[in-house]
Amino acid sequence: MSMANRDAGTGLLGRRHERAALVRLLAEARGGHSAVLVVRGEPGIGKTALLDYAVRQAAGFRTVRAAGAEAEMELPFAGLHQLCVPMLHRLPQLPPHSAAPWKSHLARTSGLSPIVSSSGWPR
Repeated sequence: MSMANRDAGTGLLGRRHERAALVRLLAEARGGHSAVLVVRGEPGIGKTALLDYAVRQAAGFRTVRAAGAEAEMELPFAGLHQLCVPMLHRLPQLPPHSAAPWKSHLARTSGLSPIVSSSGWPR
């Protein structure tokens, strides 16, 4: 295979456009702008390799990952739950109007006591 097709130092083959999109997305985030990028495709085409590349490029960011499981297919918001439950301790840092729905939903679905303390945070 020609080295011209291999992106130097990344281990990725022929992914210059995809890498550029990821780098632009991270640059926007560093500038304070949010965005979403959907990575989809058939099994084995390199989606995970692209995500691994993005994580390596995301120095200074907190990165979290979730993996879908067939057993969770029927559970609403299972992936979102996987991503957010480990960060419950950070909810007090959100403005109250943003934190309230998360507190309510995650307390119900994570097995935490639904009893709320006077501070508004589940005990």
